[in-house]
Amino acid sequence: MPHVRTVAAALRSYRYAQAGLLHEPSNPLRRRRLDDTAYTLCVLMDQRNVADAAARAERLLAAASASGAANRTANRTGRPRAVGTT
Repeated sequence: MPHVRTVAAALRSYRYAQAGLLHEPSNPLRRRRLDDTAYTLCVLMDQRNVADAAARAERLLAAASASGAANRTANRTGRPRAVGTT
């Protein structure tokens, strides 16, 4: 399973490239960027279709976010940490 930060970065790059191509549909550099980021996302998520890869990435990030929120809540003690004690 890829690291959550790697997945987040790949998905963010893909979404950014999508938006760029929508803004300038005739720009070949924008098309190339979208193709490259789509390929990366597909390989990372082990999918052949970029829509499936993006959906899998979003599910992974949502699960990681929910897990992280649960861990942060469980670790709270309500007491301030001692700073600089010897």
